[in-house]
Amino acid sequence: MKVYRSKSSLFVKIATSGALVLVIMIAVILVMTNDDYGIIGGLIVGAIILGTLIYFYANSLNKIIVDKDSILLKKNIGQISIPKSEIVEVNKFGYSNLSMTYGSKGVFGFIGNTMDDSISLVKDRNNMIGITTQSKKYIFSTEKSDELVREIRPR
Repeated sequence: MKVYRSKSSLFVKIATSGALVLVIMIAVILVMTNDDYGIIGGLIVGAIILGTLIYFYANSLNKIIVDKDSILLKKNIGQISIPKSEIVEVNKFGYSNLSMTYGSKGVFGFIGNTMDDSISLVKDRNNMIGITTQSKKYIFSTEKSDELVREIRPR
């Protein structure tokens, strides 16, 4: 069993920090400016945004575990298991802008679905790997992308 870490790029760190500061500022401004609905509005908006941030944090990729029969994409909460027997293709991608149909565009990573219907768990757009299985496509990133591709590429 081998473990590969997924680290955030500088862009992801800045986007996440900026989003957190912006959320706090919006909630404080709503509470302080509107006497009639300020506290209720601030709490509702704060709860919606906080729930969204928790969702993206929970789905953010933490590490990739390669064992004998499968590849585990360990998220902060939960995991995705990809059986090696279902892998059709493995590729290393160069830098890409990742056109998302929905998801996070930098906050805790690029998490969601892309235009080609891939499940995206990318935290560093310079070290991306794509895995195509018989039924789904996955894009994720790791520090040692070349080594990981060599290890899991179907023979």
